[in-house]
Amino acid sequence: MFRSIKVSHFCRFLTRASSSKVGVDVASKHDGKTIILTLRNEGKMNCMTEFMAKTFQGIVKQLPESHPKARCLVVTGYGNSFAAGADLAWLDERSKTNPSENIKIMREYYGFFTPLLEIPIPTIAAINGPAIGAGFCVSMFCDLRITSDDAKLGANFVKVGISPGMGGTFTLPSKLNNQVCNDIVLTGRTFTGKEAEKIGVVVKSVPSRSMVLEESMTLASQIVTTTSPNATHETIKLLRKPYLDIMDSQLQLEAEAQARCFASNDFKIALASVKNKTLPVFD
Repeated sequence: MFRSIKVSHFCRFLTRASSSKVGVDVASKHDGKTIILTLRNEGKMNCMTEFMAKTFQGIVKQLPESHPKARCLVVTGYGNSFAAGADLAWLDERSKTNPSENIKIMREYYGFFTPLLEIPIPTIAAINGPAIGAGFCVSMFCDLRITSDDAKLGANFVKVGISPGMGGTFTLPSKLNNQVCNDIVLTGRTFTGKEAEKIGVVVKSVPSRSMVLEESMTLASQIVTTTSPNATHETIKLLRKPYLDIMDSQLQLEAEAQARCFASNDFKIALASVKNKTLPVFD
């Protein structure tokens, strides 16, 4: 369906991590005007490892140079998941790392995905399955979002003992109704794609996951075939300016807050509950 592309060394970003392939797949459509990036962590619902994150950053930063015809970027997930948040082993390491070092680590980690706010073309999140925690926040970096009725979305940070990160404290308040945003981040609840469309989190929800990428391609086609490249570029800069103006300072505050949370007893309780597949009971 899509033509694979070879772009310098960044297209060889698939590696073995135990029994799973981890990385980012790259493909194109519409004569190279639409680029599709697929987050991949097979068998782990595409949870976001550091390797995947660094790979993603490298590819997105190189796109304007390596694909000068690109006019739209679509981000999706491998299989039936979009991205189920940060890798558990990586989070476990955060509980064993001192707060000052965690601040640096988290700020760097967020930065692996912020090129989505800097690339000068429209971005679409094709949410083809669970988009949870940091995975959900990555989708919120995108200009447009499409999902399926049964997909599960949520910023579940407070349920796992940490405050929101990955830009969630500025993208959600900026892009969503105040009460919708507060409900999502303060309860940490998950919600369906169908509800996401109703409350304005996504532009459209389709009946099945198999339709998500196709619908996203239809939207991308509208952008790359019927709009002025220059006007779209200027519009993107204007629309994103409010986020970019506060991005660095807010991401730093998020990193500091999460570092404090990683050092807390609440996080230890939450981490143990995830490992044991039980509900956390906070003091």
